[in-house]
Amino acid sequence: MPGFFVAPNQTVLCANAAVCATFDTPDLRGTPLRSLIAPDWYTAVMAQIERIREGRSPLDVAIMPLRGAGALHVFSARAVKDDNGEMSGFLCQCADSVHRCDDLRLWQSLPEDLPQRRWICDTTDDAHSLETLNATGDVDPVQGVLSDYLDLVHPKDRNSLENALAALLTAVDQELSLTYRVRRSDGDHVTFFGTGRVTARSDAGVPLQLTMTEVDIKSYAETSTDVISLAESERRWKTAVLSANQGVWDHDFERDRHFLSRTWRELRGLAEKDPVPEATDDWLATIHPQDLAHICEQLSRLNAGETDVINYKFRQRHTNGEWVWFLSRGRVVRRDAQGLPARIIGTDIDITDIKTVEIESQRMAERLDVAMEAAGMARWEYNVTQNRAFWDDRLLNMFGITDGQNIRAADEWATFIHPEDKEATLAYTEQCLHEGRDVDHDYRLVRGDGEIRHIRTRGKFVDDAETGPRYYGVNFDITQDKLRAQELEEARAGLEYESRHDALTGLANRRRLDDVYTSHLTAADDRPGRLAVLHFDIDHFKQINDTLGHDAGDATLKHAADILRRNTPDGALVSRVGGDEFVALLFDAPEDVTLELIAQQIIDEMARPFFYGSQECNIGTSIGIAIASTADAPDTNLFIDADLALYEAKKAGRGRYRFYNARMKEEARRRKNSFDALLAGFDQGEITCHYQPQFDAKTLEITGLEALVRWDNAKFGLIMPDEFLQTAQDMGLLAQFDEIVLRRALYDMNIWLEAGLPVPPISVNVSSNRLNDPSLGDRLRQLDLPRGMLSFELLESAFLDARNDVIDANLKMIAEMGIDIEIDDFGSGHASIASLLQVAPKRLKIDRTLIQPIVASKTQRALVSTIVDIGRMLDIRVVAEGVETAAHVPILQNMGCCYLQGYGLAQPTDAASTAKLLEELAQTQGRLRLA
Repeated sequence: MPGFFVAPNQTVLCANAAVCATFDTPDLRGTPLRSLIAPDWYTAVMAQIERIREGRSPLDVAIMPLRGAGALHVFSARAVKDDNGEMSGFLCQCADSVHRCDDLRLWQSLPEDLPQRRWICDTTDDAHSLETLNATGDVDPVQGVLSDYLDLVHPKDRNSLENALAALLTAVDQELSLTYRVRRSDGDHVTFFGTGRVTARSDAGVPLQLTMTEVDIKSYAETSTDVISLAESERRWKTAVLSANQGVWDHDFERDRHFLSRTWRELRGLAEKDPVPEATDDWLATIHPQDLAHICEQLSRLNAGETDVINYKFRQRHTNGEWVWFLSRGRVVRRDAQGLPARIIGTDIDITDIKTVEIESQRMAERLDVAMEAAGMARWEYNVTQNRAFWDDRLLNMFGITDGQNIRAADEWATFIHPEDKEATLAYTEQCLHEGRDVDHDYRLVRGDGEIRHIRTRGKFVDDAETGPRYYGVNFDITQDKLRAQELEEARAGLEYESRHDALTGLANRRRLDDVYTSHLTAADDRPGRLAVLHFDIDHFKQINDTLGHDAGDATLKHAADILRRNTPDGALVSRVGGDEFVALLFDAPEDVTLELIAQQIIDEMARPFFYGSQECNIGTSIGIAIASTADAPDTNLFIDADLALYEAKKAGRGRYRFYNARMKEEARRRKNSFDALLAGFDQGEITCHYQPQFDAKTLEITGLEALVRWDNAKFGLIMPDEFLQTAQDMGLLAQFDEIVLRRALYDMNIWLEAGLPVPPISVNVSSNRLNDPSLGDRLRQLDLPRGMLSFELLESAFLDARNDVIDANLKMIAEMGIDIEIDDFGSGHASIASLLQVAPKRLKIDRTLIQPIVASKTQRALVSTIVDIGRMLDIRVVAEGVETAAHVPILQNMGCCYLQGYGLAQPTDAASTAKLLEELAQTQGRLRLA
């Protein structure tokens, strides 16, 4: 029996295991009694406890409802005294099944004229004085105090009566109904059926007065041992049923008698006189539709005589409209001549709370299972003490195990770990286990079928008294993530390589050349030795490109690259830095004489004819050489010096080499005169722009115009940008060029709009010089730029790796003004992927040098396709420049390229011709018709 002992200070001194289980706690010791008492009874219970402790109560017992695990439990607290009568504490025992009251209905047929007495007990005084209100027949009046009265009660009945009175005093019971024996003045015992209730309470709810009515039933009731035994048995059964809150039902079909207990009705919200279905069909109509098939099947088996036991769960409608879950248990106690049930008796229990928790747990488990399935997760547990593991079915499948055994030996896991990962993985898990840490680790496993999978395992370490040390964890199959990451890394590495190498020749590009040069200077310190830069320009390349086509030009560049590779010293970095320009960077450069031999050998081999198909080609090269000691190199610009030397070599008649000297720099200053003409062109308004259309790759509908700068010189006619932009850049005029082109584009746009032409957005080039201008925002706001009609192309993408606060602020301002950002000439060797991610442009223009070869080159197609895919992943629209032929169009369409631009679709034209083109395209819904 659950029990515990309370010390005089009203804290638990000791408790047995049963009561600890009742309160769902490992130990009750030290717990204050007051914290266990249910709040509704706290005041009355504590008042009785105090009276007992202070010796002011004739009852040494208190009845108290305590809060157990999920339910109330009734306990008796009986005072324990030593030999001297001093309080030692309270022995508290579970009284859920202790008899305190008889059923009033058991004696409802008592005659009214039986002898009886009615008396009151005043609980406000310590003695609990008694006063008889009336007495009939030969019943003795009650007098004295309660303790004297209790001494007259039969010893076998006194404990029940004391419990019943204590339950009234602590407000646990609202009324008393009990059969007991009391000794009369003549020494004989009379049997009373006593009823009582509290008739006065304090403001705090503490009982102040009890009123008892006692009926002498000795002359009326049969007091044989069998009757008493039967009554006791019935009381025990009723007590058990009531304690369990079970509804009793008894159906006697032969006599057409149907008994449904009060609890049965209360469980369904029915009052005493509410009608209930008695026919089976009527009863089935109240059952939840989803439970009918199961119930009918059970009843069918019952009628067929297959079983006499009733044990099923079902839902039935409560009077409040809600469905209540019941567990019905019973038995056939008699069958008729046909074998059908004649009488069945049983009980119903409300299991709604249990089923609600069960259903919700099931739903949570199902949701968790679906979530884990969707996430590719598998569950495992590891019992450290038993060295056993649990693997769910998903984990078995993950490991390729087909035996279906979920309980596994813990050591089995190690046999699946990939040999290359086993040592590190086992060392990690051993350390986690030793330190009691959670597990978070990636490794590879080899499945039973030999397949290798990448696994991420995560486990939570839990150590409690009930389960001992355990790990609860999940595994993720991250194979696809690993493969995708590997593919992306390879793609990134490939793009990074391409961004630092020339796609045509495989040589380093300008970016890699600059990086290597800078890194070498940074690491060089004061080491001896010297650096040499050889700058090559391919003579007659333009003639081959113009006469034999771009393919021949590409073959020429590859031929030149091979010659440079073969004839430069080991360790030299050879790079292609422009269309037909190459640079060789020599570390620990040899003496000048050796450099002369290298240069001459390259010139000689470059001058030898080579064949492109059946066509003999003749090229040459001019070389500029600049040299500096490693220590002096940071203070010089070898590349510029080599370029000046190259200029002198070409001026000397090509096919020559020249070493840089200070005189060449003076000569460069004289070339400044050539800048004057360009300045005059600015002043005279000769800088204008032409427009080249851009088309939707799928529909060939015009989607934009690119404004391209031109110099309309009065003396030399129309000059293309490659003939003067370098000069303009050297003069620092690129920002002014940008301003002129933008203003001219806005002017032409307004003219076209006023003429009613459908004008697509216009893109204009913006140099890094202009983006570095802190006043750019103020200048742009003065122009009243139309939102959504302009985009700025970053012409010199090299600035992407040298951004500063001014550029970042201007980029943000441009976006706020509704102007899109485009990256021009992507793939030409300047823009890095990292910088591209930082700028996050709207469009990306693939350089024409990458687009032109895709018709014939599978490698080039793959490279361009990769760039298109990256643009798609980054949500950047991709424009292909250099679409020179109709054959380019379907290839780029299949790649998923967004826009096309090139001479094969439309050449750049002046404003008037562009207006005419817009008018013509308007007749075809803006779509270009390829010949």
